[in-house]
Amino acid sequence: MKRRTGFLEASMYAGRDTPVNVLFPVKIEGELEETALINALQKIQQKHPFLNVTMETDGAGIPWYVTPDPILPIPLRIADRHSEETWLDEAETEWGTPFNQPNAPLARLTWVRSETVSELLVVCHHCIGDATSSMAIMRELLECLADPAIELQPYPSYSPENLVPAAVRRNILNRLAARSIAGITRLFLLAVSGMKEVVKDRFYTIRWKLSEEETATLLSVCKQEDIHLNTALILVFMRAFERAANVRTSGKMFASVDMRRFLPEIHKDQMFPFPSMVGLDTPKDKTGFREQANALKERLHKQIARTDAARLLLFSEYLTPLYPRSIRYAKAGKGAHDFAFANIGRIPLNETYGSIAVAEVYCPLSRFPMGNPSKVSVSTFRGRMDFAFHSEEKYIARQDADFIIGTAMQLLRKHLMEPKPVTTQDLK
Repeated sequence: MKRRTGFLEASMYAGRDTPVNVLFPVKIEGELEETALINALQKIQQKHPFLNVTMETDGAGIPWYVTPDPILPIPLRIADRHSEETWLDEAETEWGTPFNQPNAPLARLTWVRSETVSELLVVCHHCIGDATSSMAIMRELLECLADPAIELQPYPSYSPENLVPAAVRRNILNRLAARSIAGITRLFLLAVSGMKEVVKDRFYTIRWKLSEEETATLLSVCKQEDIHLNTALILVFMRAFERAANVRTSGKMFASVDMRRFLPEIHKDQMFPFPSMVGLDTPKDKTGFREQANALKERLHKQIARTDAARLLLFSEYLTPLYPRSIRYAKAGKGAHDFAFANIGRIPLNETYGSIAVAEVYCPLSRFPMGNPSKVSVSTFRGRMDFAFHSEEKYIARQDADFIIGTAMQLLRKHLMEPKPVTTQDLK
């Protein structure tokens, strides 16, 4: 592969020495062998074109995907497991380690090892894969460990240009709109070119889980009361941010949506680097919880329905020359939202793979050193909902994050985790 990145792909890349990494940790029980892991990684690398590229930047500052000759194997790093918390330290190491080794792929695996219990940490640069990509790699890894004879079918690499239908590309209105957006963006970036980079070096991640009983109650009450779970979760965090006295808020958040739903050419088991983001404003606190959550659902679904992936990719082509200026602004800007939210849903892993048991799954999470790094991620595995809150001290102090999480969970329990009809008319 040798092609220039599109603007959306390039926006996930911040330079060879800046880590923008997605990490997916899984705790397993059973014996592993280093040779088996290396063989599994080799098969996975042969399947995915993005696992055979590095990044190079041209004279204009635009990053390119390039397949070097030779490309090195996916690195495997082994760390001894001293306690149940060892993997947390290793995750911090992986988030802070850039992918800047010559001829090395933009993904790696860390094995936090003991005799019978281990954590496997799949790590990839966000410019080649999102959370869904990391989950696909983990699933394939476990399948190859369970059955060393399994074969993974390679697929051809894609180009954003090829995902734009000819009719969309030829449409004069689309081309005029793309030029107009690029022109407005260029003027904006010139206006903010004097902003200085905000160094983000005090990241933190807070993880917690609901019990099986709490998760079951939450799902049951949502179904019983006809409340949309996804926007109910968004709503409690909106209200929690609103109540955090020490946190400056804008009343806006971004919900991530898997772009694959708009691009049938890209399958769930294929690597893909960027999500679609949908903005939502905090609703007025004048109606009941159910009404607010479902009103958010309607607004979310309307915005998703208006997403035109083909036009978005076309506009991306016109914006690509502005990438060097845009990434400088991204590192200096604070973002126009309070937090990003990703509901990954049920993690698509089995509970066992041969002699290996999947004991615990943790929500995949990405770390962004650009813009506003605050993010809430949610996933579910084996009947338990798993949460992760991620930010940086300059944006949200750890104690304020604890307040936001505590308030959100109090609201969640108050309105959605009581096995009885919801009668409260507001969130106060």
